[in-house]
Amino acid sequence: KGERKRIVIDAGHGGKDPGGKKLFGLKEKEMNLAVANELYELLKSEDRFEVLRTRSSDEFIPLAERSGIANSYKADLFISIHGNASRDRREKGFEIYFMSEKASDPGAAETADYENSVIGLEGAQTEPDPAAMLLHSMARNEYQVQGGLLAGLVASEMEKRTPFANRGVKQAAFYVLRGSYSPGILVEMGFMSNSSDQKNLNDKKVRTKIATAIYKGILKYADMKQWK
Repeated sequence: KGERKRIVIDAGHGGKDPGGKKLFGLKEKEMNLAVANELYELLKSEDRFEVLRTRSSDEFIPLAERSGIANSYKADLFISIHGNASRDRREKGFEIYFMSEKASDPGAAETADYENSVIGLEGAQTEPDPAAMLLHSMARNEYQVQGGLLAGLVASEMEKRTPFANRGVKQAAFYVLRGSYSPGILVEMGFMSNSSDQKNLNDKKVRTKIATAIYKGILKYADMKQWK
């Protein structure tokens, strides 16, 4: 308490994993990194935060390693940034997720399944430490409550500051959130499979608005007594 809070920013995908299918423009891994880097600079300007990125370039990092980076850093918050996609090109808007073993709806479950599918690119898996997982499960309820609070604040800022439709705060079992020993959110910025969202995601000014919205949401969360 009273120390500088540590925040880890995770740009989804990277390297051999380009992310979701797009209609045109940047690949998802490129958009994620661009927003993550802007958010990093904004948070780094605050004396009360220490900030780390899971990746700062186009490299492939396994999901478990991403949460491992956050845990080694003793992160107080974990922010993962992604772009969404759907077979239905009419689907559009942003979604903010926090960790739950049970998805809030079928669409949330499908999104988590897609984001978790990158494990197929990772090769051999290592077994988690049983003692660490027990401690993690005991703390998870607190992480969920705090993650839900942060998700709501970021969603409010995204609705206010960006052109994307608000699809709401949702819950799902994302591996990258499940492995992090801290409250966290996963931001699905918009649908690359929708022409309107894709156009906005390819606009640098809009990406700056996304980074600013996440930043402002984190500032509001940091001012809450739960995080003093």
